[in-house]
Amino acid sequence: MNTVTPTSADASTCDASTCDPATSPSDSPSDAPADPLAEAIRGIDTAALDCIQVNAAVLADTTHGPGTHLGLGAHLRFAPHFPTDGGLPTVEQRPADQIEQMGRPLGLALETGLPVTDGRALMDLLPEDGSPLYVVGDAYRMPWLPYHGHQHMEHSVLLRTADNGAVVEAVDAYDNETPYGRAEPVVCAYERAEAAALFDGSPSLPVAVGPTRPDHRPPAADLADNAQEAIRLLAGDTPERYAAAFRDHPDQQEACTALLLQSWLLNRSRRLHAAWAAHHMAGSAFARSCAAQADAWDALAGQCYLAARRAQRGRPVPAQIHSTLAELLRTDAQIAADAVHTGPGDAMPHEPAQVRETVVGTVADILGAPSTLVAATDDLSDLDGFASFQMVETVERLESTYGIEFAPTDLEPAILRRVDGLVDLVLRTANGTEAARS
Repeated sequence: MNTVTPTSADASTCDASTCDPATSPSDSPSDAPADPLAEAIRGIDTAALDCIQVNAAVLADTTHGPGTHLGLGAHLRFAPHFPTDGGLPTVEQRPADQIEQMGRPLGLALETGLPVTDGRALMDLLPEDGSPLYVVGDAYRMPWLPYHGHQHMEHSVLLRTADNGAVVEAVDAYDNETPYGRAEPVVCAYERAEAAALFDGSPSLPVAVGPTRPDHRPPAADLADNAQEAIRLLAGDTPERYAAAFRDHPDQQEACTALLLQSWLLNRSRRLHAAWAAHHMAGSAFARSCAAQADAWDALAGQCYLAARRAQRGRPVPAQIHSTLAELLRTDAQIAADAVHTGPGDAMPHEPAQVRETVVGTVADILGAPSTLVAATDDLSDLDGFASFQMVETVERLESTYGIEFAPTDLEPAILRRVDGLVDLVLRTANGTEAARS
């Protein structure tokens, strides 16, 4: 969603020779290998990520497995920039800053090269083995996007070679409803010369990608960091100053257009944070609060869209959007502050009923099964899909959620196949850890 300076070159009019939805099953023969990038896209809520994050998320899940991208949602961020010239504040980050911050939580080494304006030179940077190159270019020149020929914006895409380099595929997981139509995840194929023409004359930023060790911070540590930032936010008036800047701006059409982008960015970040909470703290009160906040932000984004349309027609905008904006930001912070009390060790409650709720929610999330079914099952191995792999994932998720490590002697199948056994294991281990700290 980052605007870029228009170039003097005209937008390319070449069309993709093939352009297929990335989330649809492949039409390839059944014995053909599945496209790992398309498979990763199908497991991601692409509507929770912006146009810079989303394709890095695909690379992370392709490299390290489903759910890796949720690390981007661990940090609940609200750090608006207030221009000194009196302009409107923004939470939008420069793509270069986002790329620098994304590598560690995604387990990716992202090496940014120099901007390239020659399409052929960009094609020469594509790995010969068909692995993808992450590129930030101009959405105005990307025919698979509704922004093509309409709006200049910095936008990421994954480029890779096929057919021994004769074809270049553009893989883009971006998902958004725009004023020019809907953007959906796609895989588009171009002849190499056609692909080069798309990037001619407009700066493109190539980013080489390699695997690193993912950042496996315990969620308790992330919750503690978020709480510290939230407490500082609650002590000041930043949410109110931020909202007032849009409310009091003399040009309400400009203010509402800017606020629409701000609400879009905040909405997606809160949706991603809620997905992270549901993944690591399934069934917890904290995860439920985050989900409710994500819904509230989605509603506000809709109101901001309505306000922008009314402002374009010279009509009054709903006055409540600005107070709602400030209230949601304060509620975000309050939820984050309440998630911990004295430190990371208290990030998740250890009351038996709440631990049981988290265990049930974790297993249900792993299996994609109803929580009621999991809670009512004596032996989890009776559930469809619960085998050794799911047992291991359950153990790892619970250890990560509570910031603990189970003793090897406790990892008995008889314990790990029962909800009560897992609850008892968490309580014994967590209480032992707390006793060791004190």
